[in-house]
Amino acid sequence: MKVCCEKIFCFWKKLYRKQENSLVSIESTKMLNHEKEQDNYSNIQSSQQIENTKFKQKDITIELSTALTIEEDTTFPEKYLNEIEKKPSFHFRFSKANIVDFIEEQINDKEKYSNLVNKNGFDIYINQSGSVFNQNIPIIKMFYTISKSSFTRKDVTVKMIDDYMNIPEKRLKFDTSLKDYKILERINNEVYLLHYVCKSPMILVSERDVVDKRFDFYHNDIYYDFSSSVKDDLIPKEQTTTRMTDYFSVCKIYEDKDNFFIISITQIDSKFNMPPTLLSVQLPIRYKTWYDSLIKEINEGN
Repeated sequence: MKVCCEKIFCFWKKLYRKQENSLVSIESTKMLNHEKEQDNYSNIQSSQQIENTKFKQKDITIELSTALTIEEDTTFPEKYLNEIEKKPSFHFRFSKANIVDFIEEQINDKEKYSNLVNKNGFDIYINQSGSVFNQNIPIIKMFYTISKSSFTRKDVTVKMIDDYMNIPEKRLKFDTSLKDYKILERINNEVYLLHYVCKSPMILVSERDVVDKRFDFYHNDIYYDFSSSVKDDLIPKEQTTTRMTDYFSVCKIYEDKDNFFIISITQIDSKFNMPPTLLSVQLPIRYKTWYDSLIKEINEGN
């Protein structure tokens, strides 16, 4: 469920005009080491404690939730793995428990992530040290709270928000940045291959497309979504389209009595250099526009 890369692409038009030759300086480090992952893999073979994160601006408070066993019988097919993920040095395992651990670790990481901006209700952080998926691209982490009073409908649930964000026929009705959005192959209800095309923001800038493998599931009534790019030549692309590759993206959605909480973490090679100074200005605006459109679409019940 990766909306961040689409939204980032949507404001390229403004960025391109202002900072055509800007570069992002990246410090290359690894976020997950081999020893830590080996320990993690041993621990997740049985029941696992999952932390339900409730966040505030400039602070994160932790609240423990009930532990449930995560089934480990689903993962990505070998053909979906990209070149980085096929390397012997790549130790990340695409199991539910490990994905949840990874998402929670990124959410609660205050050392590698620095505050980028707190605006329009969005708390946005940046990690410029890369990840196990790519050491040369910064990571954006976003926290957003939607009050349940924002919805005129009384039947809105986490599942409904998930559906509007991910079911192609629903997504295409309100996301005007997309030219196409479709599921190419479905392994089961949780694992599938997705392709989407972002419209060109201006003349002489090509359309961008993405092919990613998705793993969507619920645990303790919390929605988790993980995706990463596939091998570059797995799906042919149009000659006039630039493919965005070398990335991962995750999302977590949950609720309490009064609010829905949405967290997204995205690292993507957009083929366009975006300085943090411009991201801090543009991201809150683009996020707000996108989520306002989502809320409007849900309220109208389309």
